[in-house]
Amino acid sequence: MLYPLYPGLLARVAGLGFLALALWLLRYDIAWVNLKREGVHKFMGVSLLTGYVWLLPGGFFLLGYGLPPAGLVYDAILHSVFLGFVFAMVFGHAPVIFPAVLRLPIRFHPLAYLPLWLLHTSLVARIYADFAGAFSLRDQVGLWNALAIVSLLGLRERRPL
Repeated sequence: MLYPLYPGLLARVAGLGFLALALWLLRYDIAWVNLKREGVHKFMGVSLLTGYVWLLPGGFFLLGYGLPPAGLVYDAILHSVFLGFVFAMVFGHAPVIFPAVLRLPIRFHPLAYLPLWLLHTSLVARIYADFAGAFSLRDQVGLWNALAIVSLLGLRERRPL
């Protein structure tokens, strides 16, 4: 309701909120405990912690630029938060949520780190491409982002018909 009146200020407040949330989660979340475990628990911890890290650039961009109506900074903000943070949360919770909600049996395999790695490296490349004005790279890594998300589903358990 107040955003139309104070868009620059409120976007910066949201940026501060993202930064505060990321720092709090990176300090206190139980994901650190999961890093000491093996298998799916470790994967979940890595996914969550890397997602929290993505809130930092999203918060810094909002703090520094506000929320532009469009453009490359807008793209960097959205991708940091919605691909970096949100999809890292999806990856981290997928071994628990997908079987329960989607009725997709998922058995953890260490190959699950590949889609997570692809998500993060392609996102770093996308943010770089945004600020460098490298439009062809930006288009390519958009495909890599999608491939990372789809490939996680490809790791689900296969059952004979």
